[in-house]
Amino acid sequence: MNGKTGKGSAYGWLLQRITGIFLAFFLILHFQVLHFTKDWRIDFNLVTQRMEGLGWVIFYLIFVPAGLFHAFNGAWQVIHDYRPKAGTGKALKTLFWVLGIAISVWGYYLIVTFNKGA
Repeated sequence: MNGKTGKGSAYGWLLQRITGIFLAFFLILHFQVLHFTKDWRIDFNLVTQRMEGLGWVIFYLIFVPAGLFHAFNGAWQVIHDYRPKAGTGKALKTLFWVLGIAISVWGYYLIVTFNKGA
């Protein structure tokens, strides 16, 4: 058993905490805007109006990769705790990165397209 830790695990640990803080902030803001208003109806027109503002676009452009990184890095850490074989671990880590980047690009595309369509 190798007890050494590399810089990669330290960066993952730090980024997990940073994205967790971002996600906590986003969750509070989400509840404040969508659930704690006097008229909390949610419909397509309301969402479209909200997405016209640059602030909300930036919010979602940060939220998407932060949430994905937090989720995939957390899943990787759980898998890593079980010490998978080197090939299996490398394949899963690669899969997580490819999925994370692909879903982020897709999310960016949807956000920008939605904003242009508004």
